[in-house]
Amino acid sequence: MKLSEFSATVVPQIEDKLAAELAHSTSNQTMRDAMTYAVMAGGKRLRPLLTLAVAQSYGLGINGLLRAASALELIHTYSLIHDDLPAMDNDDMRRGKPTTHKAFGEDVAILAGDALQPLAYQWLASDPLLTTPQKAELTLQLALASGADGMVAGQVMDMAATNATTISLDQAKAIHYRKTGALIAYAAIAGGIMAHASDEVKETLWNFGMAYGLAFQIKDDLDDLGQDDVADKQAYPTILGVDGAKDALREQVRIATNAIVKFGELTGNETTLLLSFLDYFEEVVEK
Repeated sequence: MKLSEFSATVVPQIEDKLAAELAHSTSNQTMRDAMTYAVMAGGKRLRPLLTLAVAQSYGLGINGLLRAASALELIHTYSLIHDDLPAMDNDDMRRGKPTTHKAFGEDVAILAGDALQPLAYQWLASDPLLTTPQKAELTLQLALASGADGMVAGQVMDMAATNATTISLDQAKAIHYRKTGALIAYAAIAGGIMAHASDEVKETLWNFGMAYGLAFQIKDDLDDLGQDDVADKQAYPTILGVDGAKDALREQVRIATNAIVKFGELTGNETTLLLSFLDYFEEVVEK
């Protein structure tokens, strides 16, 4: 099975699970409406798809894992709500709709983001199909990936770099490993945790996720340049040039591919689906 087929089947299930759980997430209608508005605004649902793809490679059924896998979407959405605020990127639109603070006001948007964070951990901690050690490990790893040494650290570093005159390649990588890579890496190892994977396997999945996340960022920078022919100083085409950025993307795809091959060797699991996540970069890699 390839990602396109898997996504067509599983994304509607993720959407249904998110909507159903959010419907009774709080008795406060304003908060519930704002949280639902933000979470259900669309997106590829890449992160829970990756978690479920890893779990499926072990032969696990995905239906019982949907809520635990989708908890990460709550963290991702809270980061987008806060990222759009006037104090951050000051964006009015996201995915063709008014941003949450434009639709509900800054105060409610901030609080909706605040509420989504503990709700993610609530979904993990109360999941009836996870063991206590699994709940503890998932909670710990999500906190590490999203917190002051993970995604939030990346956001702080990103804001500091915005005001800098120049930025080095190492600085850019440090930002994006945290801001983008950490949550994708968590998504990969979450599937391993659900399958009781060994530490070596989880490390391999983490390496895949970090390489995938950096490749994702580089491709996004290249796509942005292709749309407006302007690259900001933090973008990889600015730092490396267009050809250099494409080479850097190819290198991250190579690292990610090798990690999945190693995962297959360590586990004996089918890797076709996981490798197909890298098809997203195919157009750039093959040129």
